[in-house]
Amino acid sequence: MENKDVLGNYMSNNVLDIEKMISEYSSYLYLIVKKMGSIAILDEDIEEIISDVFLAIWKNSENLNRHTNIKEYLTGIAKNVTKNKYRSTELNYSISDYEEKLFDNFNIEKLSEEKEQDRIIKKALKGLSMEEYNIFIMFYYNGKKVKEIAESLDLSESNVKVKLHRIRKLIKKDLKNGGYGYDQ
Repeated sequence: MENKDVLGNYMSNNVLDIEKMISEYSSYLYLIVKKMGSIAILDEDIEEIISDVFLAIWKNSENLNRHTNIKEYLTGIAKNVTKNKYRSTELNYSISDYEEKLFDNFNIEKLSEEKEQDRIIKKALKGLSMEEYNIFIMFYYNGKKVKEIAESLDLSESNVKVKLHRIRKLIKKDLKNGGYGYDQ
């Protein structure tokens, strides 16, 4: 009995039928990427990731093993592309984030210190797992409640609270090591 989910089923005369593959596996990839990135990844980003996955397959179509399980192969590529996108995405700050501070005290030293603290926090966030990163972003930047985060990530509320506690502890440690004494 031949497995219908192998790459060879999408090859004809050594040419990959990418349109058929896109038609049959786009929604599958959407679910994989959405689950990986959860709420912190926008639909536009998911669509871009899916396009990048199919582009990678198309570019390497000559080197594909016809007996490779397509779902495993697509999942692996999707995870790598998502991780690369996650690593390259930085939190964006605009001048409006600092506008009030600028007009209140025009204290360049204080702004410089806050910028350094932001740099330390960004660095700490890059070291988190994708799940921890998403929890942090949803809680602190998207204003989600612990219960909402738990439901969207399919975790218990206590698990989310523990992860938030660990993330805060890590960030405080990094800030303290950077010369900012947070003994709170």
